[in-house]
Amino acid sequence: MEQFHVISILGANARMLDPSTSLEQARRKLNRRVMRSHAHHLAAWLLRGGVALSLYLLGRFVVEGGLGSVLTWTAGLLCMYLAWYACKGHLMIQNDRRAKLYWLQNDAGNEAFSSDDPLLVTMPAQDITAMGSVRRHRVS
Repeated sequence: MEQFHVISILGANARMLDPSTSLEQARRKLNRRVMRSHAHHLAAWLLRGGVALSLYLLGRFVVEGGLGSVLTWTAGLLCMYLAWYACKGHLMIQNDRRAKLYWLQNDAGNEAFSSDDPLLVTMPAQDITAMGSVRRHRVS
């Protein structure tokens, strides 16, 4: 029981954040993660671009004949792949950001809604757990 008092005393001094500031902090954190994702994607794109460029230079200036032209054409096809990779990766990162931003705003709205709802405050905890537990029987 003393452990509960220690926790409650320590928790009593904690200041609740304003929902608008916590939402802004969550947005900033999300934007930092998105920028980090963009940097990782750019690094991966540059690495692939370096491979395509080295294939082109190898096929154009080092290897002669049919093998050189095959390497040059392969590098050209890889450039089309690079364009697709850049667009697809950027769209995936942006869609992920939009989805996470939606859930952040949704959670902030639900916190404001649930704190004012009298039904949730007065409902006993036993009724909530009893409604949630449903047993399933095996059918042979």
